[in-house]
Amino acid sequence: MKQPETIDLLITGGRVFDPGQGLDNIADVAVSDGVITEIGCGIDSRRASNLVDASGALVVPGLIDLHTHVAGPLRKLGDDDLYLDPDIAGVLGGVTTVVDAGSVGAYNLGGFARFVVPECETRVISFLHAATMGIFHAPEIVGRDDIDVEAGIEAVLGSNGLVRGVKVRMVGPAVGLLGAELPKLAKEIADGGGVPLMVHVGDYITYDESARELASVLIDEVLEPGDIVTHATSHQVGSLLDKDGVVLNSARRARDRGIFFDAGVGINNFTFESARKMLGQDFAPDTISSDLTVPGRQSPIHSLTECMNKFMALGMSLEDVVFKTTSKPAEVLGMPEGLGAVSRGREADLSILDVVEGDWVYRDNFGGVLKAEHAALAPRLTVRAGRVFTPDAGPRPWGWLPERAA
Repeated sequence: MKQPETIDLLITGGRVFDPGQGLDNIADVAVSDGVITEIGCGIDSRRASNLVDASGALVVPGLIDLHTHVAGPLRKLGDDDLYLDPDIAGVLGGVTTVVDAGSVGAYNLGGFARFVVPECETRVISFLHAATMGIFHAPEIVGRDDIDVEAGIEAVLGSNGLVRGVKVRMVGPAVGLLGAELPKLAKEIADGGGVPLMVHVGDYITYDESARELASVLIDEVLEPGDIVTHATSHQVGSLLDKDGVVLNSARRARDRGIFFDAGVGINNFTFESARKMLGQDFAPDTISSDLTVPGRQSPIHSLTECMNKFMALGMSLEDVVFKTTSKPAEVLGMPEGLGAVSRGREADLSILDVVEGDWVYRDNFGGVLKAEHAALAPRLTVRAGRVFTPDAGPRPWGWLPERAA
């Protein structure tokens, strides 16, 4: 690539950290026309129209949140919004790409595509819910009529690339009513649309024991390489842990076959205890995502960087949590050539993160408390397609950093 004489944006002095490519150096990053044009030391700042000083910060590939709910105002819970504006989960929170994991289905995808996605700066990808109306009421599937396979396939194929997956939740009462037919119908939509299937495991609605019985069937008989299991560290009935807290053998077989496992932290599907059990049995999630909603932002979930910090507090390395929110989700989405890397010629999607040492306290939504001393991450700036965005005030009264230990 020929280097332009002038530079639209020059990010100077940051630690360029891209585990997927093995990059870890203090360097400058030059951006012109929304594309990364140079990476190196001592790039002449006089060529730049705009300068960003990233000294003391990490410059990582634009963070990708593989599981959010960002249908904005399309659904309200009582008088309050349930779904976030995509930019609150995205560029205003240090994240450049968000995947809406099943907020909408075939019958209301049009509203999301027409009225929500075009109004935001964040890159938005949709995983269409197998239920015709998505999660506009819960439970979203109470009978076979709530799944329209033909309409689902048409919605995926007609989405102009917005839809890159299909989502289904293995929760009651649908599990009890439809059994193994539930994921098979969702898989039919995914296969017809040529996209992967994301399956929510762990029943927090009815705690239906059928969900436990179906977990292995689902993984062994329905899922194929490239499909995704979300809430991989869930403690609920029907999760990847059996009743004795042991990782299912079917999950290990699935990983060997090329099925991906996503954390999907969320309000109802994560405890420190269950996460420790999974990590202690050498079954860490492939990707870290937040399952962020409006209530989630106000609860111990808070943000994608908060979820990254929690996994570091549980023993993951900085390299692991960055890899699992950049290169790996890009692979899962089938977009490794376009997302998840700091590289010349790529669209300039970058997350600039502060790294702050401290003693931190983390909480799950079930009374669990985790204390750890480590370097916590917080968003400083977001660069999306070459444009710079300053994060909002953050989910806590003091901003983006975790709670400090007393």
